[in-house]
Amino acid sequence: MNLRALLHKRRRLSRHGSVLVEASIALGAATVLSLLMMKASMLAIGGNDWTTMQTLTDSIMTRETALANRVPFAQISATNSPWPEVVPAPVTIQLGRTMGGQAVNGSLIRFRENQADTSQPEVNLTMWRLHSVIKYQVGDRQYVKSSSTLRSQ
Repeated sequence: MNLRALLHKRRRLSRHGSVLVEASIALGAATVLSLLMMKASMLAIGGNDWTTMQTLTDSIMTRETALANRVPFAQISATNSPWPEVVPAPVTIQLGRTMGGQAVNGSLIRFRENQADTSQPEVNLTMWRLHSVIKYQVGDRQYVKSSSTLRSQ
């Protein structure tokens, strides 16, 4: 009888120990899974630099197009026009800020071209093509985005 009681007690102790082992394995598996998910989310967030820059430059180009359509026609051909006839040196502008608060800069060039047909003097039509060009950098690569608006009167 004594042997039987000893075996029963040992089985009961081994059951308690197996719960501890199972809990440790489950905790280890949960830790590994959470580390893998954290790494995947960091990779997903880290690749958004290009997308962020595209969004910022698209908003600047939309603003440039709106400004080109809104500026009075007399101001386009004036000497102090925002779009000079001679291509000027680039102007550094702030495109926006990243989620970390870091400023994102680019260079903006504006110029205009006379698009009027001078071969027919009887047609009195003034036409200007207004160009806006933004140069910016993402990582080691440099990108250029441009827009042009045709204005006539």
